[in-house]
Amino acid sequence: MSIVFKCEAVEFLILIACVSQVGATPQPSMRDQSIATVSLCQLTRHWEKYDHRIVRIEAIYHTSNEVSQVYDPGCPTSDQTAWVELLPYDSPSPVPPELKEKLNELLRSSGRARITVIGEFDGPKKVNVPSGLSPEAADAVRETNSRYGHMNSWKFQFVFSKVEKVEPVPTDAPWPHLAAQAQR
Repeated sequence: MSIVFKCEAVEFLILIACVSQVGATPQPSMRDQSIATVSLCQLTRHWEKYDHRIVRIEAIYHTSNEVSQVYDPGCPTSDQTAWVELLPYDSPSPVPPELKEKLNELLRSSGRARITVIGEFDGPKKVNVPSGLSPEAADAVRETNSRYGHMNSWKFQFVFSKVEKVEPVPTDAPWPHLAAQAQR
């Protein structure tokens, strides 16, 4: 058997493997399957339990000029949203190529998409309050410096590491209060 024939056979097998995957739904890895799915309401209500943990959530991802957040219309308060942080520059995209176009189209057309995503949940940042401040000033320092996002508007943060599913948001799904304030 010549080397040319072996190379052509290997190329053919690779081509068959690639073609058989066209249109296939990406399957989660075994490692991904062991990651707990937690509601955003539960994360924000019991944030100490989930702080800096990798979890899976199903939520609405909303973006606009000064907003990048996830929220769940089922959460009772507007403070149960989370600022979205993407991975640092030069990191692999958290959105697989087969979902990227769909996500971008939904965000362009309506500013939001229903997603299932794996990432790190972060509770309020720890703040060192300088000694000698009045109780009111100390509370203001704690409140302002413990938050995330544009103008420190979010108490929680979610760092996307892998988007697993993207769907349109029903038109009757409500918008969170913070998003409505930021859009004014």
